[in-house]
Amino acid sequence: MDHVVVDVEIAKTIEQVGGWDHTELMGVACAVLYEYQQNRFRLYGPEDVEELKARLLAADRITGFNIWRFDFPVIWGLPGRGRVEELRSKCNDLLVRIWKSLGLDEEQFSDLHKGWGLDAVARGTLGGDGKTGYGGDAPKWFQAGLWARLVDYCLEDVRLERDLGDFIDRHGYVVNGGTGRMLRITA
Repeated sequence: MDHVVVDVEIAKTIEQVGGWDHTELMGVACAVLYEYQQNRFRLYGPEDVEELKARLLAADRITGFNIWRFDFPVIWGLPGRGRVEELRSKCNDLLVRIWKSLGLDEEQFSDLHKGWGLDAVARGTLGGDGKTGYGGDAPKWFQAGLWARLVDYCLEDVRLERDLGDFIDRHGYVVNGGTGRMLRITA
């Protein structure tokens, strides 16, 4: 199976584009993709978006954290967090699986959805250090030309997403590091 893990960092801040629903304006600063078959990470820059799209369309399974509502719409430049239906059957969105396991609607965000971010879930489930930064800083690093910091941050997020996805597939639960709550993943 051609299984990949992907994460994207945006080129413009949420404030610069006028809010979270303007995914068509955010732009790709960089994306990192991990390929299980080759056991390697691949880096994509703003000029590589078409190649990244083709790679995702060719994959059999795509794992990530909030990829269905954020990364895919950013990569495809879709407004209003639009959906890339060709990827639905391949999408292993860990955040969506957590929300569904909590009995929450993945389309209607509420306060109940909060607190289950990648950092909290990775720290609680995997232990270790968690995320190496804050995603809101990524477009600032991109705009300032701080490429090494940007790429390192994105690569580390992909590593966490890969390891978290493997843990969920193997053990069937996560632990929220902020609350200590264990959640059986049913979706």
